[in-house]
Amino acid sequence: MIAVRYCSKSGNTEKVAKMIAEKLGVEAASIEEPLPDKVDKLYLGGAVHGKMYSDLRKYAEKIDPSQVGEVFMFGTSGGAFSIKTEFTKALSKSGVKIGDGSLFLHGFAPKIKADLNDKQIQELTDFVEATK
Repeated sequence: MIAVRYCSKSGNTEKVAKMIAEKLGVEAASIEEPLPDKVDKLYLGGAVHGKMYSDLRKYAEKIDPSQVGEVFMFGTSGGAFSIKTEFTKALSKSGVKIGDGSLFLHGFAPKIKADLNDKQIQELTDFVEATK
């Protein structure tokens, strides 16, 4: 089973999560939505606003490796920054396997729900194809 979960304040990461989920043939949900009993692949995303959201960090640190096979990280940001380092640390604390692929899209203005440009859509498509 595949699941997509996200933590989004402005709606940009939610939009990306829903696009990923659509390409995978599943529904995206907030990290507040419990996972099914067993998930082979979890696509987990968040944004950077100075640093990683504490809700996402706590969620990532508590993933049960007996419930989740591997996690693929994705995220959005307004600039060149990424939560990848913080995200990797948090997931490492849980002991869950981190998948080889990740997606961090840049150029999203905070608090403005932006449309993805052609390059970002291609990056998202390539990410899904490489990890599904």
